[in-house]
Amino acid sequence: VLTRDTAPAKVTAAPKKVEQPTPTPEPPRAISGLDLLDSAAAVARIEAQIDRDLQELAKRPRKKFIGARAQEYRFAQYVEDWRQKVERIGTLNYPEAARGLAWVSPAAIGIFVLIVIPFAWGISLAFFHHDAGEYSFVGLANFFDILTSKGYRVTEPLSFWFTLAVTIAWTFINVALHVSIGLALAILLKDPLLKLRGVYRVLLIVPWAVPNYITALMWKGMFHRQFGAINGLLSALGLEPVSWFTQFSTAFAANVITNTWLGFPFMMVVSLGALQSIPQDLYEAAEVDGASKWTQFRRITLPLLKPALLPSVILGCVWTFNMFNIIYLVSGGEPGGATDILVSEAYRWAFQRNEQYGFAAAYAVLIFFVLLGWTRLTRRLTGPEAA
Repeated sequence: VLTRDTAPAKVTAAPKKVEQPTPTPEPPRAISGLDLLDSAAAVARIEAQIDRDLQELAKRPRKKFIGARAQEYRFAQYVEDWRQKVERIGTLNYPEAARGLAWVSPAAIGIFVLIVIPFAWGISLAFFHHDAGEYSFVGLANFFDILTSKGYRVTEPLSFWFTLAVTIAWTFINVALHVSIGLALAILLKDPLLKLRGVYRVLLIVPWAVPNYITALMWKGMFHRQFGAINGLLSALGLEPVSWFTQFSTAFAANVITNTWLGFPFMMVVSLGALQSIPQDLYEAAEVDGASKWTQFRRITLPLLKPALLPSVILGCVWTFNMFNIIYLVSGGEPGGATDILVSEAYRWAFQRNEQYGFAAAYAVLIFFVLLGWTRLTRRLTGPEAA
């Protein structure tokens, strides 16, 4: 029974279902040519990993059934990843890939013309002998004569092995001086209490900014026996002037001094950039623990500098190994070709010793394999840190 004081119950209508519009699928993204190159590189890496896994599986004895099943399952995963990558390449937008390849084609053509063709020509020339404008095929005779030091003793300057020893000593001494001097100067320039740091940085980079052949000629003039500034300084100090290019030791030292002047700014810049990336909190914590400056340098600075210095050292070794300008312009190989390195020796065989282009090309090929072996050795010793 309803009275006036009783309100009727409110009837709530059921909410109507609103149909959501079906989302329109997004069109497939047009993959560029760079994605094509990246996918091809990824497939190549996967194939290489599969080959390595197969070789590893062949070496391991499969005594346990479970272990063999696990290895087979892992191999199946790699195969599936490889199949998916191949399917992805098949769905790429090839007009976009062609456009990307068109952008990189000028650089590829330049590399092919300036590097690949001369390299192939140099390798082929090493199997020929040049005489009075005519070439005759001699096979491996040039390499045999070089490696056996035909006509020269091993300890003579024109011997390949003597020149190789001089080149190795030249490279390691220079790189050691570059790294030590550059790192020491970088540590000094990092000091926040040092005034005029910007001025010092500019002045210390000048030797690196000046073209090396100009610097080489300047140092050659300073090493002059009669009018050189260095002998003038020695005379002012009451010392006897030195004939720098009449003995191997002094001529080699003159070359090293000149190249050290040219090379330390590069290592200084690399070291300074790496030092500024080291957190200052590490040094503060080390001081709280009572670590000395030498301990901080050995335990904090050097380990954190290693990833930046290792590639620079490898690059510096390659540069110094082929530093033709300093040898040719400062000492000129004196005395008697004793201070020549491999690259300057190859130049003399080509242009100063009866135009023996095949012999010089064989020298160049041997230089390439020496540097290739050195690079692979350093990568094996340093691991991924030098990559």
